[in-house]
Amino acid sequence: MDKEIRYFVSGWSFRLGFTSVPGYGGDHEDISDGDSYELGEYENSEEALAAAEAFISTHGNEVNDEEHGIGSVTYWTIEVERRTEYKENEWLPCDESGRIDDGYGNEPDAIVAYFSSLEGSREERAFELAKNEYLAWLEHRTDRYTTVYGYMN
Repeated sequence: MDKEIRYFVSGWSFRLGFTSVPGYGGDHEDISDGDSYELGEYENSEEALAAAEAFISTHGNEVNDEEHGIGSVTYWTIEVERRTEYKENEWLPCDESGRIDDGYGNEPDAIVAYFSSLEGSREERAFELAKNEYLAWLEHRTDRYTTVYGYMN
């Protein structure tokens, strides 16, 4: 008997910023977790992928112009994961055939798809430009810097 496989769609929001705090690892990008969302379980991958794409297309990135620094960008990620029922109402990640390990105790690659609203976006480009200009300002190569919001216009 074939194992039943379902597709679970989960989403997360993240905040991408730039931290410049002396004594705490120097200047670096900082990604902090936001909210998480369980977006449903589906009987086939097509329905799950459609739900993931619909969510990511309706949840745009948000530029946050903060008091200090270059600002930040809030963005979304969505993951579609394949799982099989291990025990009643207990679903574990599985491969295409429903196996939950490879025989050596390793979990299979159960990720069917991964989406990010940030990748290739206007906000990602604005963040990179602002970050690079801010680093130049810190090294006294420029006399000013522009925030992420400033690069969005």
